[in-house]
Amino acid sequence: MHKYRADGALGSSWHSYVHSDSTVFPPIQEDETAIVVYLFCYFYQKHPDLKLLTKFYDSMVVPMANFMTDYIDIDTGLPKPSYDLWEQTFLTSTYTTALVHASLLAASDLAAAADDSSNAVKWRTAANSIQEASHKLLFNKNKSVLLRGINVQDGKVVNDEVVDCSSVFGAYMYGLFNAGSDEMKSSVKTLEDMFGISGGSAVGLPRYEDDEYRRSSPGITGNLWFVTSLWLAQYYIDQGEITKAMPILEWTKAHAGESGIMGEQLDPVTDRYIPPSPLTWTHAEYLTTLLNLVSELGG
Repeated sequence: MHKYRADGALGSSWHSYVHSDSTVFPPIQEDETAIVVYLFCYFYQKHPDLKLLTKFYDSMVVPMANFMTDYIDIDTGLPKPSYDLWEQTFLTSTYTTALVHASLLAASDLAAAADDSSNAVKWRTAANSIQEASHKLLFNKNKSVLLRGINVQDGKVVNDEVVDCSSVFGAYMYGLFNAGSDEMKSSVKTLEDMFGISGGSAVGLPRYEDDEYRRSSPGITGNLWFVTSLWLAQYYIDQGEITKAMPILEWTKAHAGESGIMGEQLDPVTDRYIPPSPLTWTHAEYLTTLLNLVSELGG
């Protein structure tokens, strides 16, 4: 949820409870639940303080992991729909599915550390089932790219075939699909071909095809986002393709403000910087990409 009232009741949201097919769902983004557990586990692995685990395991990890385990569609085996990370589309998105999968694996590791073998097995089993269902349902063979996601309407699975960078890189970053798998390789190639990367005519990526958000120049598929572009650089570095990653890093740095502040997006026609700025997310992905590069180069 975006907002709660002081008494704990649900607050207002810019997301609808009622959807076009008349179904009613809470206006949540499940990825925001999943990322909390995932990051807590990452922090605990770096700083294994048993007092920290004791403080947050029962009160935070258990209810969150149980929610993700229960919030599964029995017909698809995937998480039930929620709003995607772009806060726009209500569906079972590939990005959210990938993060829920990774989060449940992380929760299982935390359960093992807490000597909670029952939940460790339950959450890992749920994660494995999600991954298995994903490999069956979330790859678009016609476009050779991972789907943005799916919805279930009248008992039938309806694919959302919009090519979305978050689906590809979410599946990669959170291990839903192996980085060297045929699905991942063809998905990245589709992004490169669709958005002009492979021909050298472009460096950055939009969020997804035909993105209208803050688009001012006609005839473009969308503004370029530094976050999605840096995800591509991270993938290149992971695959040992440093020469492909460097132009993205240089392009990002070149479009920082005089103070070093980085923003959200760029008009590819006018090269105009589009706020908000600064955007912490862009800074974080830039630093992550640099750290990945240093690690790959043996620094």
